[in-house]
Amino acid sequence: MFISVVIPAYNEEKYIGRCLEALLTQTYPRDQFEIIVVDNNSTDRTAAIASGMGAIVIHEPRKGIGQARQTGALAARGEIIASTDADTVVPPNWLERIACRFAAEPDLGGLYGPVRHIDGSDFAKAYMVTVMPLLMHVTDRINKPCFSGNNFAVRRDKFMQVGGYNTKLVAAEDVDLSIRMSKITRLQFDPTFVAYTSARREQEGIPRIVGRTVVSGVRLLFKGESPLPLPDIR
Repeated sequence: MFISVVIPAYNEEKYIGRCLEALLTQTYPRDQFEIIVVDNNSTDRTAAIASGMGAIVIHEPRKGIGQARQTGALAARGEIIASTDADTVVPPNWLERIACRFAAEPDLGGLYGPVRHIDGSDFAKAYMVTVMPLLMHVTDRINKPCFSGNNFAVRRDKFMQVGGYNTKLVAAEDVDLSIRMSKITRLQFDPTFVAYTSARREQEGIPRIVGRTVVSGVRLLFKGESPLPLPDIR
């Protein structure tokens, strides 16, 4: 099956090369997937690097990660839309696992897994290995699945059925999508389906990150309100 990988990018020249290199060395046949990088008003060499490495680059002037993801998804040709981020590295068999899982389970609408830090403090790494997978497992069990935008894949028809991302949200557009999709199709959390991302948000401070995550989670999951915005950290 043909897979479209969508990557939103804003001033990601430091990371985008590493991200694309991981996708270009997949065990899945290169002619069976496309890489779409959505340049969301970058002022650095993000678009040039992505284009030079063979990605399809789409320029989206409307600022916002939800808008960027939606623009890329609407341009996707694949029956499966896979999502990751510019500062994230996926394992070599990432696409192969996606394809095999969806082929084996026709009723599966979405597959997602946890994310671990490549760098950062020992505390941050331990938090991502222990606490985050547990939270994802719990929300999955109470039928409020929480995609992480840098590590999930969905069937395009199911994605379109719910209208895709809510571009009005300033953050948590991935979680909002997963909640709406869970109402029309089966989503599966796989704790072994792991991707690796940078710990750059640790610059904000762990207490602030945890506090914002809890508040945003309550607002979105239980109150139906917009989450708190994420600060730009590059």
